[in-house]
Amino acid sequence: MLRLLHHILSRNRMTSRIQRRVVHRVKDLLNMPDGYHSMGQIYRKIKPAAILDIGAHHGYTVDKLLDYAPGAKIHAFEPTPDSAAVLRRRMNGRPNVQVHEIALGDTTGIVSFHLNAGEQTNSLLENLAPGQSPYDPVQKHLSQVQVQAMTLDDWAAKFEPNGMLLIKADIQGAERLLVAGGKKTLAQQVAAFYTEICILPQYENQTSLCELNQTMVELGFALFDIYPCTKDELGRAAFTDVMWVKPAALPLRG
Repeated sequence: MLRLLHHILSRNRMTSRIQRRVVHRVKDLLNMPDGYHSMGQIYRKIKPAAILDIGAHHGYTVDKLLDYAPGAKIHAFEPTPDSAAVLRRRMNGRPNVQVHEIALGDTTGIVSFHLNAGEQTNSLLENLAPGQSPYDPVQKHLSQVQVQAMTLDDWAAKFEPNGMLLIKADIQGAERLLVAGGKKTLAQQVAAFYTEICILPQYENQTSLCELNQTMVELGFALFDIYPCTKDELGRAAFTDVMWVKPAALPLRG
């Protein structure tokens, strides 16, 4: 019932804003971390040129980012054609949000993109063989499409060559590919990198938390927080959100 209520409230722009304020207040009282609130703190402190929402789906995370960083310039990336169409429709009338129907990975060009029963599990990566993932029903493979891809370095050189950037990513195990194609941008322009990461096996060659942490530290980031895990039906940690921040952007206040 609570999950259904959350789903309904989060789909309406007005109620979702109220809901997030209530949720943040509760988290604050319980001393629980709030990643989007921290992104807002960083935004206010360093005043970046833009925020990149990589894997924006229908734009509900764009709504969250704008709640905590009102007026921010947002680049929203969504390679799934149907989801990108919904994203463009929802962002219509928001001149500060630019939608990019591309995948960000380790190559620039046309790449294969895997579509699943649950569209939020679509990925540049192949699913594990049936029976190996705890999310087989929603990850049931439907088809494969060819989509436009760019590396983060190529994209930044074209669209945001100057100024600092904040990144929120949700790319279903393909974080390694994003980072591999964006090391220059991450090292020189990105102040914070906030991403979901899979813990239980779900995709072929998915990125591990330990691997990603080592790479981010090598690029000059500090591990800022690991957020409460989402668990599977057996109670195992399945995936979580993690944030890395450049030391120059710390500490955060207000």
